[in-house]
Amino acid sequence: KAERYYRQGLDIMQACYGPTHPETAAALIMIARVMVPQGRLEEAAELLHRGLAIQERVYGPVHPRVASALNELGMVARRRGRLREAEADFKRMAEIYRQVYADKHYLIGVALSNLAGIYDMQKRYADAERLFREVLRRYGDVLAPDHQLVGIAHVRLGRTLQHESRYADAAAESSAGYDILARQAAPPATWLNNARRDLVIDFERLRQPARATKFRLELATDTLTR
Repeated sequence: KAERYYRQGLDIMQACYGPTHPETAAALIMIARVMVPQGRLEEAAELLHRGLAIQERVYGPVHPRVASALNELGMVARRRGRLREAEADFKRMAEIYRQVYADKHYLIGVALSNLAGIYDMQKRYADAERLFREVLRRYGDVLAPDHQLVGIAHVRLGRTLQHESRYADAAAESSAGYDILARQAAPPATWLNNARRDLVIDFERLRQPARATKFRLELATDTLTR
């Protein structure tokens, strides 16, 4: 249903502005976004490339809208298992934001966090850890310490450390992220539950069953209330 409405919007944009207008590009990207949860990743990638080409032609290669489109492409490439493509998209996204915002903006951290996630998937854990720590440093310069993005970055770093079997360090990071996310007015359920799952594993490996049980029960309660 959402796709149908977005396609109607695309038809209007193309009729009013033509096929190469940035508003047409924005409409293409919105359609691609609703294709992703349907698993239509190849179609989504095609629309995103069309949208990106329009934006590059209009705004040039260095512009926030270009970076935003690269973010969408990187996410789709990651879901398709094309990790090298995703890596390239997120690297370029980060570089655009560095240039546009004089190397100081939370969006640089978002791009680097996405890139670090790709390194983690490639089992380049040292690179992922280094980059997640840079993300936290950058967030610390521009965001409040209890910002949701800070919490998510701690959780993501914790998972990388867990992949390296550094369970005490992983538990410290995941706990920090959990504490921040649990205090949000509207906690992001996905990341909060990611933290809980990781803490169950960490505390089991650390032979602290009572602490593992706490988070296991929270996961079960969350499932029952949904």
